[in-house]
Amino acid sequence: MKTYFDCVPCFISQSLEAARMVSDDEQVHLKVLREVMRFLETVSFNNPPPRVSMDVHRIIREITGSRDPYKKVKDQANRMGENFFPVLKKMVKNSESPLLIAVKLAIAGNVIDFGTTTRFNVKEVVNKVMKHEHVNEEVYSRFVKTLAEADRVLYLGDNAGEVFFDKLLLEELFSMGKHVVYVVRKNPVINDVTYEDAVFAGIDRVAEVIKGDTGDVSAPGLLLEFASPVLMKHLRSADMIIAKGQGNYETLSDIKREVFFLLMVKCPLVARDLGVETGKMMLGVKQ
Repeated sequence: MKTYFDCVPCFISQSLEAARMVSDDEQVHLKVLREVMRFLETVSFNNPPPRVSMDVHRIIREITGSRDPYKKVKDQANRMGENFFPVLKKMVKNSESPLLIAVKLAIAGNVIDFGTTTRFNVKEVVNKVMKHEHVNEEVYSRFVKTLAEADRVLYLGDNAGEVFFDKLLLEELFSMGKHVVYVVRKNPVINDVTYEDAVFAGIDRVAEVIKGDTGDVSAPGLLLEFASPVLMKHLRSADMIIAKGQGNYETLSDIKREVFFLLMVKCPLVARDLGVETGKMMLGVKQ
């Protein structure tokens, strides 16, 4: 998915938000904004938004001197996810269709996201998803069929906090005897999940956790040009790929193999690309 003109205000708003998270100095905020706007004058709109965002957040970190501007909100999200988990686990366990409920809740967790200007109340979204939202039956049937025939599943994570919602689905896959590889970011970027977040949630007990990218800067989505050799090996060998969140959709929507996308649609541009309304719970597949 390419970057649109409408993405530019979002990059600028996000830059100011991140700068304010780590500094009260308005001169720092101003310097971040000026440098980001100067950079945005040079970007290629043929790149996906996470490729642009990668450099935007590199600028923010360099100017503020903070390696992880979102550390505080990530820790808060992880604690919130940890508190939600026992209740969510009971929903899955007591359901007549544990896999389906785990899928729906994994999608609901995708609202924990600071990479978009649209914010949701997690509890309200969980209640809405459980009572009123339905996944596409045709896509879900294909998901179940593919999963039944798969031994190795590659699961691309998205955000901190959300990782506890992923854990519900990962535990179901683990109980089915699947070998799951869970992919995290090598470096902090926005509130995306890192190795430390995955271990905090106990993901390493039900899946093999790997860092998906290389270098000193990560993008909020899987960019194949920066993918680690170990991830490329898993991309080729996995029987099934599950990708969480808008960032992974934006970078992988044109990949030449089957990918199941699980996300809450928070951006009007992503909604337009998918042909759905903003706020929609989405289980989609592209090949």
